Amino acid sequence: MLRIGKLTDYALLIMSEIAKAPESVSSTTWLSDTLGLPVPTVSKVLKMLLDAQLVSSFRGAEGGYRLAKAAQAISVADIIGAMEGELAMTECCERANLCSLDTRCTMRENWKKINKMVYAVLAGFSIGDMLQPLPVINQEVLRGE
Repeated sequence: MLRIGKLTDYALLIMSEIAKAPESVSSTTWLSDTLGLPVPTVSKVLKMLLDAQLVSSFRGAEGGYRLAKAAQAISVADIIGAMEGELAMTECCERANLCSLDTRCTMRENWKKINKMVYAVLAGFSIGDMLQPLPVINQEVLRGE
């Protein structure tokens, strides 16, 4: 089964909560209370999102975090990449010559195409889109066109 990790799921929740009030600064404690997540977990996720330059931090008594750019400019793929690294459905999608079957594998090119399609779908949705029910995905996106 393909699945994103818990921290990535939490990152999407945190980013969507921050996106609801883009001009406000959201504190770690407020996000923790609002989302029902432990403060250390929220802090860890925010550090990773800060390192990926998806959020900006503000110090002081009224400090906290805000999106580093507009919610429509931050894709689900950006957040997954910040938390999990570059999307790679298989090792050969990540880097050539990682697998002993690399030179004679008949699946490699198909996996690369599938990897691009999955990435395109994830990149096609922004954190702003995630604030409401998503529309049906059109067939061109699924085919990678």
